[in-house]
Amino acid sequence: MEETGESQISTSDPESRQMILRGNITEVAYNVQSTVDAQHCIPIDYEVTNHNDKKAMGAMVRRAKSILGNTDFTALFDKGYHTGSELEIARGLGIKTLVAIPATASNAPDTRYNVQHFVYDAQEDHYICPENHFLKTNGNFYINHRGKSNQSEFKQYKTKACNGCPVRELCTTAKNGRLLARNIYTPVYEENKRNMEADPELYRRRQAIVEHPFGTIKRQWGFDHILSKKGKKRASADVGFIFIAYNLKRILSLMGKKGFREMYAQLILCLSVLIQAYKAIFRTLYSNDTINPNFSPTPNPTVKKLILAHNWQ
Repeated sequence: MEETGESQISTSDPESRQMILRGNITEVAYNVQSTVDAQHCIPIDYEVTNHNDKKAMGAMVRRAKSILGNTDFTALFDKGYHTGSELEIARGLGIKTLVAIPATASNAPDTRYNVQHFVYDAQEDHYICPENHFLKTNGNFYINHRGKSNQSEFKQYKTKACNGCPVRELCTTAKNGRLLARNIYTPVYEENKRNMEADPELYRRRQAIVEHPFGTIKRQWGFDHILSKKGKKRASADVGFIFIAYNLKRILSLMGKKGFREMYAQLILCLSVLIQAYKAIFRTLYSNDTINPNFSPTPNPTVKKLILAHNWQ
């Protein structure tokens, strides 16, 4: 580990890692990220990683943008993806996201004095507490040190009014009075909160969309594990075959047998035309095992006829 800089080594599969599944339950495994179409519950993308969900959102929305060719979609994520740097990436890409907000422990003896009841004034850069006192900052940025991946800058806000406040015991038990911290990602957290509050019904669809394929694959088919070992590349191929099988069965279910047969026949026809076109091109390109110096990329009459017959451009 000293030589590689890695925090873990797996002797059974070199790239797998121990990850928290839920609570205190951990497992040495890979993590599958997927992007699923809301209309038909068809996975359009996946990635096998050896990290948890915390830093995965940015890469997946970037890939979704590339696949779809636009940003005219909304991405739904569970609370495991609620990370400021990832929300910042999504906002920078112009993609609207709704990410579940993790529950936080009450940070005041009386919930009426929790941080959400403090109003932030962006222009003046201060907070106003429920008792109308101003919590101000000295302007300095501090850094938390909860691991390299979780480091972020923040400012602190406090007020001397706590000393004589009649409801101090309801607001804080801290010796020096109430202290608020504002992370540099607080604006994107607040934007996400507004998105969640504006359309709660949309977010409730998340499980029915993204968990639909996994429910079928893991529970109905029994693929709650992969068979390949020895690296992410092999694990990714294994997962890819599973998703291909799922998508084919899903398309068959949506189209019906008749529609699927018609689509299959069209694919076979297209493939047949391509093969014939390539044969004609190679016959023109190669003559007596040498390249024809007069070869032109313009299709010969046979190929042209095939293209026109199938209305190809």
